[in-house]
This record gives sequence, C-alpha cells and structure tokens, in this order.
Amino acid sequence: MRRSTTALIERWTAKGPVSLERLCEWRDEDGWGESWLAHCEQALASQEEELLRLLEAELNLVEAATFTITKSRLEGVEADELLRQVEAALSLAKNPDSRDLALEGRLRMERGLAHIECGDMESARDDLTWAETRLKSVSKAGRDHDISLLNKAAFHVLVDEPLMALQVYSDIPRDGEHIPETIAFSRYGAAQLYAHLGQFDAALRHAWVAFTLADESGLIDLAWACGTTFLVIGAESLDDSAQAMAIQVEEATPRSAGEENSEPGVTTAEYLSVFHRCVELWDGEVDGNSRQDLMGLLSAALMLGEMDEISDLFISPEAFEDPFLIAAIMQVVDEEESPKWQHRLTSMMTLSTKESGD
Repeated sequence: MRRSTTALIERWTAKGPVSLERLCEWRDEDGWGESWLAHCEQALASQEEELLRLLEAELNLVEAATFTITKSRLEGVEADELLRQVEAALSLAKNPDSRDLALEGRLRMERGLAHIECGDMESARDDLTWAETRLKSVSKAGRDHDISLLNKAAFHVLVDEPLMALQVYSDIPRDGEHIPETIAFSRYGAAQLYAHLGQFDAALRHAWVAFTLADESGLIDLAWACGTTFLVIGAESLDDSAQAMAIQVEEATPRSAGEENSEPGVTTAEYLSVFHRCVELWDGEVDGNSRQDLMGLLSAALMLGEMDEISDLFISPEAFEDPFLIAAIMQVVDEEESPKWQHRLTSMMTLSTKESGD
C-alpha cells in the first residue's frame, strides 16, 4: 500500500540531503509512481526548501502548472486568479503534446474548489463530480482520487446534503486500496454526520475506526480530533455489557428503511483507553473560540473520575477563548479557583458587548 508523502519528507529530514537517485529509491519503496508533484506539495507544506528546489526541477510542464495552483492557494490568491491559473493548466493537460488524463481530473477538481470560493455551486458540483469520475477511472485510490472523494463529500456537507456525503464516504471501503489516512478522514466525517442525524450507534463506530486508524498511522492531529469526538459521542453510552468496538464494527450492517437506531454502547475499559490516549495526544493548547475537543476531554474525565489526568487544563484562565468551556470548568473547579474563571468569562462577555456596539 502507498505510504504518505510525509514518509519521504521525514527521511529527508533525518538522513538528507541525499541525491535525486536516492530519493527515487525512497519514492519507489513508498509505492509512488514517477511524478514528484505530490512530494513537491508536501515539501512546500513542510517548508523543506532545499528538497523542494531539487524536486521542483523534475516536474513536467503540466505538473509545474498544477504546482503553481497549489502555491497560489497557500499564498491566499483570489479565486478569480485561481480560476485563470486552472484554465491555463487545463489547456496544457488537454493539449495533445502534453496530454495528462490524471492531471486533467485533478485540475477539474481544482476548478470546482475555485467555483466554490466564487459562490458558483452548480459549476462546482459539475466539476467535482467529473473529476472524481475521471480519477476513479485513471488512478483509482491514488492520492488525487482520494482527495477528490473527500472534497466531493465536503461539498455535499456544505450545501446541506448529508446523505449524499455519506454515500461518497461509503465509496471508501476500510478493506480496499485507499491509504489509512483517507479512510480515517472519511470515517471522521461520517461520524460527525451520523451524530448530526441522531444515529449515535453508527457515529460511535465510525469515530472509533477513525481514531484507531489515525493513531496507528501516526496522524497525531487527526487522532486527537477523532478521539475527542469519540469521547463526546460515547459519553452517555458507557455499558460494560457492550461488545468490543472492533466486533461492533465488523458485525455492523446497513440499516433498512424504517429500521430504528440501535442503542450505542462502549465499555468503560475501551472508553478509558481512548481517554488516556487523548490525554497523551493533547498539545496543551487551550486557545480557540470553539473547543468541543477539550469539552469532550473534560466531560470524559469527570465521568471517569480522572480529573487529575487533565490538571493542566485548569492552570491559566486568561489563555481560554471559548466561553462555553470556561463555564463548564467553573462547574468543576474549587470554590477558591472559581472567581478567576468568573472574571475571565465576564471580561470576555464585556469585550464582546463592546465590539458588537462599535
């Protein structure tokens, strides 16, 4: 199975600089084809400038035009300019002298994303659908096909079509050719949608699959997001008679029309295991005005009697920006500590009132 592009970047960081020949060997070991485009994009994101210079010189005309679009996105170029760049790159991808069927699919996806930014949802729908179909045909389960599926699902969520999004996620099987990162992202998205639809048994299973895959694959940020989502969904579903999550996942079957939801259930031991891993994954940051992840961690600690495990959460009220999280913390801290949390909440509300009045 193809490894993530980060694998080569990590080896470069640990063992580089190395020759292009050696890089080609690493790329082959990781299960990639001859194009360096994906690794250029990862090197750019990782700010590995020396590696980027080496690999960017190996891009062909269409790949270089596509990479320009990636750089423009990171630089925050306006959607109109992005559309112009995409159209120019598409012309190259369609030209008989430089024809590239896979990159034509990738570029149609890029055009769809630019249409979203411009507010043209119907054009975006057409491009994203066309791109996924083309990429499935020429590079099924390849990196760009995986991204096209995730983007297509995200589009359906954006236009309030959750069942369509779930259908797209179902096109990414757990036992297929897709890399664990793609499967984890799809199951994380599905978990959120099922929870929104009130199907908490399915939401719990998908969150567990997403967390397990992300954690095993070393995707720390994703594992944290999936793990805390699992804690939130499972908070009211502790049941020591429940089957192991792995068995629940394997035995799950599609729900028939009109069939009632089954009750979600997770054993205390499995729930505690995910909680402890989330504590390990937490980076200690508390800023951000919407911290449902930390709310989940707090609720789980309170339910499990593990408050000592998250003592770092209660150190500095001034660092918090989520009023709902502050209010929740006020319910569990000692009376001596409560006034400073109240002061932080009051100061935030006062500031918010002043800003809304300006």
